[in-house]
Amino acid sequence: MTTSPPAPAGRYVWDPAAGPDGALLPERTAEAAPALVADSWLVEDGRVRALPAHARRFRDACGRLLGTPPGPVTAFLRAATGLLPQRGRWFPRVEARPGIHGPHLTLWLRPAPPRGGPVVLWHPGMVDPRAVPWAKGPDLVLLGRLREAARAAGADEPLLLSATGQVREGGTTSLLWWRGTTLCAPPPGPDLLPGVTRALLTAEVADAGHRVVFETATAQDLAGVPVWAVNALHGIRPVAGWLNLADELPPPPDSSAEAERWQARLDRLALPAHPGLVPDADDPAPGTAGPLPQTDVVRPARAAHRPPAGRTHRRPLPDSRLPLPDSRLGSADPQQRG
Repeated sequence: MTTSPPAPAGRYVWDPAAGPDGALLPERTAEAAPALVADSWLVEDGRVRALPAHARRFRDACGRLLGTPPGPVTAFLRAATGLLPQRGRWFPRVEARPGIHGPHLTLWLRPAPPRGGPVVLWHPGMVDPRAVPWAKGPDLVLLGRLREAARAAGADEPLLLSATGQVREGGTTSLLWWRGTTLCAPPPGPDLLPGVTRALLTAEVADAGHRVVFETATAQDLAGVPVWAVNALHGIRPVAGWLNLADELPPPPDSSAEAERWQARLDRLALPAHPGLVPDADDPAPGTAGPLPQTDVVRPARAAHRPPAGRTHRRPLPDSRLPLPDSRLGSADPQQRG
């Protein structure tokens, strides 16, 4: 299988009738309708983490939301991978919209912004408003507006909570936290996007010999706990503060050094981007990098009385030190994370 010469930045439209196998052609008119399905991944000097997982997630969502057979989407994704530049830092986005004769598939080849630093989370004062949380695409416009509101409030990212106040995720990030040497994450399900970077990180932590558990927790349950916001673009970023919560919370403890060490381990998973990394159309694997290694659901013990406003309830941790990745452990192939 061969790749095409790297394409310049811009938008490209999939034409299944172009050439013997279809082709991506420069977009002549801007697409007005928002994407119903989308996915993005970071490309650094031609290398990408967990491309098979991103491809599966996009293909699965196209099938469920648009009724698109996996074959055409697979051909499109392989063509898109073949156009990725081999130099520089890029953040391509694949998109799907309803079309008259089938899905309208596009590649948006765009430079990646600089990697962000620690994240301040802002609660918008409402229950998670997404209509289709498990898919990336249907709620992108809404999430973009929430992110603008978060920035106007002096934060970086909206914090999405359930009707009972449980932490789900950020507007563009999966949230995880450490309790001693145990990594915790909200339980997976239809109310969460199946985050590829979340799955990669939990798998690496488990491979290093640490426990990984699901935990249903409110923001107040995370007082004094190191919290991380993760996604494909920025990798692992520590949460540095909370805004607009019912109870004032102190900033989480600084875990920047530990985050960088685990990020270095994730970076070693990157492989040269190649059309052959896109799984075959009949690959039944789910659209994530893999299930979380531990499926126990942990519910943190509640305080007997809710602390008054302005005061913080802190949970003592068994060990305030975060585990560090063992440099002697080998890096797993992200193709095995599907």
